[in-house]
Parts: sequence; C-alpha cells; structure tokens
Amino acid sequence: MLVLTCSRVKRDVDVTESENKPKKALSAKGEKARQKLKHAAFEVLDEMGYHDIRIADVTQRAGVASGLFYHYFPDLLTLTREVLEDFTANAKQTQKIEQGITKGDWYGRIYAYNHLVVSSYSEHPGIMRCLLQLADADKEFSRMLRQGFIEQLSWLTHQMPRLFPDAGFDQAHGEHQSLLVVYSLSGMAQTLLRDYYINEEPELRHASLTDDAVAELLSVIFYRGLFLEHPPADRLHYTAQLSHMHR
Repeated sequence: MLVLTCSRVKRDVDVTESENKPKKALSAKGEKARQKLKHAAFEVLDEMGYHDIRIADVTQRAGVASGLFYHYFPDLLTLTREVLEDFTANAKQTQKIEQGITKGDWYGRIYAYNHLVVSSYSEHPGIMRCLLQLADADKEFSRMLRQGFIEQLSWLTHQMPRLFPDAGFDQAHGEHQSLLVVYSLSGMAQTLLRDYYINEEPELRHASLTDDAVAELLSVIFYRGLFLEHPPADRLHYTAQLSHMHR
C-alpha cells in the first residue's frame, strides 16, 4: 500500500481553505475572485510546474487584473503552498477512501489507498511534480508532507499488534518498528510512480497500463510484503500470474 501524501482536488468544486487566509473578510465577489486565482494556479502549476510559473500566468488564466493579485495573496509562494496543501487534504479523509470496504478486507483497504494515489499521479502528474519541487525549495512544506505521510500510516501501524501478536509490536520499541516496516513498504513505490507518470520513462511506459493495473501491482507487492502470502486470486487481474512467485 502506498499511503497518500497527495490526493485529488476536483477543479469544479470549492477547495479547502488553508491557514493562509486574507486578514480581512472578503465580499462574495472578492471570494469568488480569490477562488478563481486558486483554480487558475492549479491548472498552470499542473501544466508548467512550480519553477516556471509567474503571477501573470495565473491572473491571465483566471481573467483577473494582474494588479489585484496582491489583494488576495502576499506572494506567489503563498498561493502555491495553499493550492498544493488543498491538493493533499483529501488524503486524510480515511472514511471516504474506505467507504464500502468490508471490515477485515485488508487487500481492499490497501487497494483503495493505492488507487487514489495512482489516480492522482495519472490525472495530475504536473501537480505531483510540483509537490516534489516545492518540497525541495521549502523546508517547512517538506516537513508537512513527511509528517502527513507518517500520520496516514498510523491507521495500519496501530493494527500491527493485533494482526501479528507474536511479533512483539506492543512491546518496547515495537510501535516504532511497526512504523518502520509500514513506512518501508509504503515508500518503495514512490520511484515507480515518479518515473512512470512524471518522467514518463520509456522502458516503463512500453506497456500502457490502466490506473487499476498499476494500483493492483502496488497493492499486491505491499500485501505480499506485509502478510507473506498472495492476495485472494479472485481479486486479481493484471497480476494474477504473480501468485507463482514463491520459493
């Protein structure tokens, strides 16, 4: 399972406001203009990346006069951070992600998380690149992403003592060890997703895979690494033959 550090934000719905709110309450018209700037920034970031974006690109896309930008945001970095923080916010909505999954269906839960993050990479590779770019440039943003990643792993690390009672995860240092196990399994897919969707590595893209296939592959690898067994065969399609990978 690749627990999300990022998630999708629909362009046609209201986005969550971050802590970077204007000091004075805006009128309905002002709030509408502010949201237009955020949606425009999302689109431009997705197309151009963080390093190439300019204020003029955003205001032109939003249809807002360039001089009004600073009425709503102090600088381009603040706007970018707010847009990207909104983008990651849905990853914390565990109940939505797991909606309809039967209790005890561990493969289903793992797949649900993976499918959400795969869809994020597939639909918005430019935004995913921006997350990495801003994390490199902004230590506070980088820390926020890492902390969010760890927090989202907690749902599984807290289950580890019950899932594996003989492993001693409820003893001294056991909770930390369970976090390291889950962190390692969750993080190993990052390179694949980056090179497949962002860098479009030709060798990886030789066979064009659906989001379902990529999510299934990541989920099977995680499931096998955690439980040391293959997921139920009737749940698999793209990776069905991997059940023969055992010694």
